[in-house]
Amino acid sequence: MFLLATILFLASCAGGAVGTAASLHLARLDNPFYLGLQHAIGWGASVLALFTGYLLDRTDRKKALSFGLLSGSLLRFLLGTSLGLIGPWTFLGLYLVDNILELLLEVRVLVPRLVPQEREKAHGRLYTASLLADLLGAPLGAFLFVQNPSWPFFLGGALGFVAIHFAARLPPIPPLGKAPPGVLAGLRWLYQEAFFRRLAGAVLGASFLRVMPFALLPLWSLQAGYGPIGYGLLSTAFSLGGALGGLLAGKLKGKRPQRVLSLLFLMDAGAVLGLLFKPPLPLGLLLVALLGISAILLGVQEVVLRQALAPDALLGRVGGGMRFLSGSAGLLGALLAGAVGGKVGLEEVYLGAGLGFLLLALVAWGFLGQMEKRTR
Repeated sequence: MFLLATILFLASCAGGAVGTAASLHLARLDNPFYLGLQHAIGWGASVLALFTGYLLDRTDRKKALSFGLLSGSLLRFLLGTSLGLIGPWTFLGLYLVDNILELLLEVRVLVPRLVPQEREKAHGRLYTASLLADLLGAPLGAFLFVQNPSWPFFLGGALGFVAIHFAARLPPIPPLGKAPPGVLAGLRWLYQEAFFRRLAGAVLGASFLRVMPFALLPLWSLQAGYGPIGYGLLSTAFSLGGALGGLLAGKLKGKRPQRVLSLLFLMDAGAVLGLLFKPPLPLGLLLVALLGISAILLGVQEVVLRQALAPDALLGRVGGGMRFLSGSAGLLGALLAGAVGGKVGLEEVYLGAGLGFLLLALVAWGFLGQMEKRTR
C-alpha cells in the first residue's frame, strides 16, 4: 500500500503543479478561449478513459503504469524547454497528450491484487494521498511559475522519474482470466450487472448534484460575504475534508452499503441546505468539509464494490467506464447549474441540489438494499 500511495502522491503533485502552470501560461495570452479549451481537455479525458481502460486490460498493468510515468515525464520536460517557442495550439495539443498519459496512472486498479484484504483502507489512503498532493502541487506550481514559467514543468518531469523508481518495485500485474473484447465492454458490464446498475445510478446522481453547488461556489462565496480569500478557504476545506474521509474509509469494512450510502447522502443534503442560508464562514467551512468527507467515502464505497464484482480482466474498462459516466454527469451538472443559476438565482440551485440528495438517500435505503446480498 505504501508503494501505491507514494506513486499516486508524486504523480498527483506533479499533475497539480503542471496543471496550475498551464493555466497561468494560457492566462498570460489574455484569451479566455484558450483557458476554456484547457478545461474542456480535462472533461474530454473522461471519454478517453474508455480507451486507456482497454489498454490496462490488455497489458501488464505495471508496464502500463511505468510507461505512463516515463512518457509523461519526458513530455513535461519537452513542454518546459519549448515553452517560449511554441504557440498556444501546439501547447494545448501537448497538454492533451499529457492528460491522456495521466489516465494510465490508475493505481487503484492494482489494489485488488496487491491489497486484497484491506481494500477500503487502501482506497481511502490513496484518496488522501491524492488530495494532499493536490494541495501541495497547485501552490508549488504557481510559486515556481513566478520564478520561471518552465520550472513547474521540470518539477513535474522530475517527480515522474522519482515515481518510476517506486513503480519498478511492484510485481508484474497482468490481467487475470478472460473477458469480453472491445473498448465498450466495461460500459456493457455496468449496464448488464443489475445490482451495479442501481449503484452506479446513485453514484452518478450524486456526482451530478454535488457539482451543481460547487460550480457556483465562487459567486456564492462573494454573495455570502466571504470574498476571494473565503472562496480559497472553502476549496481548501473541501480537500481537507476529503483527506479526512480517506483516513476514515477503513471504517467502512463490514458496514451495510445500503446504510452507508443513505447516511452519506443525508450528510450531503444537510451540508448543501445549510449553505443555502449563507452561514458565518467557520460554519460554511465545516459544511464544505462535510461534503468533502462524503464525496471520498462514497468514492471508496463505489470502487470497492465495483472491484469486488467485476472480473479482473475487466477492471480497467469498468473503471474507465465509470470515469466516463462520472465526468459526463459532472459536466451536465455544471452546465445546468450555470443555466438555472443565471435565470432563477443561486438559492434555487442549492435548494434543488439539497432536495435531490434527500431523494437519493431515500432511493439508497429503498431499492439498494439488495446490495448486501450480492456482495457477501
